[in-house]
Amino acid sequence: MAQKMKSLFNWISGMKLRYRMLIVYIIGGALPIITIGLYLVHGMSSILIEQAKNAEGIELEMAKNQVEEIASTVSTVTKYFYFDAQLEEIATKQYENYREVVEDYKDFTSFLDYGRYYNSTLAWINIYVKNDSIVGNSRFSQVTDEIENEEWYQLAAKRNGGAIWRYRPVPSAGYDALALFRMLKTKKGEDVGVLGVYIRPERFETLFQDKDCEVLILLNGETIVTDLGEQIEVGQIKHFLPSKESGKVQKNVFLGRQEYVMTCETIPLIESQDYLQIISFRAYRDILHDVYNQIMKSIVFFALSAVISVTIILYFSRSFSGRVERFLTQMQKAAEGSFELEERLEGNDEIAELYNYLGTMIYQIQKLLAEIYREKLHAERLTIQQKDAEFKMLASQINPHFLYNTLETIRMRARRSKQYDIEEIVKMLAKIMRSTLQAGASEVMIREEVELVEHYLKIQQYRFEERIQYHVHVQEGLEKLCILPLILQPIVENSIIHGLESKEGIGTIDINIYSKSDKTVICISDDGMGMNKEKLNELHRKLNCYNEKGRHIGVSNVHQRVKLKYGDSFGVTIDSVEGSYTKVEILLPRAAALKTL
Repeated sequence: MAQKMKSLFNWISGMKLRYRMLIVYIIGGALPIITIGLYLVHGMSSILIEQAKNAEGIELEMAKNQVEEIASTVSTVTKYFYFDAQLEEIATKQYENYREVVEDYKDFTSFLDYGRYYNSTLAWINIYVKNDSIVGNSRFSQVTDEIENEEWYQLAAKRNGGAIWRYRPVPSAGYDALALFRMLKTKKGEDVGVLGVYIRPERFETLFQDKDCEVLILLNGETIVTDLGEQIEVGQIKHFLPSKESGKVQKNVFLGRQEYVMTCETIPLIESQDYLQIISFRAYRDILHDVYNQIMKSIVFFALSAVISVTIILYFSRSFSGRVERFLTQMQKAAEGSFELEERLEGNDEIAELYNYLGTMIYQIQKLLAEIYREKLHAERLTIQQKDAEFKMLASQINPHFLYNTLETIRMRARRSKQYDIEEIVKMLAKIMRSTLQAGASEVMIREEVELVEHYLKIQQYRFEERIQYHVHVQEGLEKLCILPLILQPIVENSIIHGLESKEGIGTIDINIYSKSDKTVICISDDGMGMNKEKLNELHRKLNCYNEKGRHIGVSNVHQRVKLKYGDSFGVTIDSVEGSYTKVEILLPRAAALKTL
């Protein structure tokens, strides 16, 4: 065996360079590529099938997010009618004549207004009240014995303001729709009536209009809300459905003799024990058909690539061996005493460099060093630009959702209470919007930042009235010091949303700005709900995550902006005790703050 290997080695060594290169290319390149290609093609089917399943899961997850947004919109609309004085008066007033009822119906336009504003989502809004003196219409319905014995009505009354979801006929329409029912209460806790908000069926259907498979939306695993298909019924798949707590489930199932890939997304509905399930059924044979087509395309592409690669290998091996032979000929002439070189070799590879004179080599090296230096300067400029882009990106991530809530508050107060304080609210809101839109990387005075926060807090007081109190103290001499823009408002917003909004009774926010040693400290504290140790530790972890999503992103945003501007020694610290308080401190360098506008 050893003798045969030696003979083979000697045979290969005796070949010309061109043939040895061909053997190396074929053994070291072509054969491994062909082997790996065949292996990949063989295993591609399972990969493509998994990709098809993943794509189906991603599509359903996107649909889930849109369904959650629809449910959130409907829930928000029902909350607008809480403590509506005009609605409470109609529901509880004892009318003496028909004309008086008609006049009150005409004055109450909230149902119509919300129906127009959310026209793309809402099909109808009506309320069921226990008032024998009113005249029922498509918007106001008397609670008859039949309605009072309905399961949905009894459950809405029992939930004491909690939401329930049912699939029911839309009043004054010839179709059924998914609806949210909620018992409205007065400020004294008395029943006003059961409010019903119905969602347009086509709002769900448009989510799946481009899908070429069976799609169902089920309520509580039983009631069909949307059915895009004709082959599958609930009774066939009921034993396949996951529980409410399962989240996303994907598995292969057999319906009759046909195999399907079932993908299910479970959506717990807001403030309710009900849930929706989005279920898609894609025929497994359709996936295999797509996989087969893709494999055939891959095989054709691989065959073309192999032909092209072999052609290129032949061309370059011939070219390379020819240049080596020319170089060898010139060396032989030089050995014989002829130092005159023929025309220079074309190309810039190693053979051409050996063939050229030393000066050319030095020139090329100098040129290469100059190019490396320019590339290094370019890389440094890109790094600086990247840092600046990251700073601007973080500065632009301030959550604007409270502005929309404020606009809604202003509109509702103007519509519902006819008060004349709207001018002041709009004025403060305009200042906040202008400051937010004009904010950039430049610094602002502490005085201006505090004014912005005070405008924000005054607007929140209009929303929550006496439930929100605040105190602001700025140490004397610090008013004109410069800090980053929009670093107080996100912290204050978090204090209201996560600390005081759910608190019963009056909540207070304290803002204290003072100097400590060579640093400037901004302390924002509230006496709200606080956080347990687990949530506090999680929030500490999220502070250093640039791409974190979810709750408290404003705090993380401020922390990252301060670190990018002043360094890792500065930033945000958080302390909290559940049920007691939350305190956030922003630590800034005193030297940086001393620069005035």
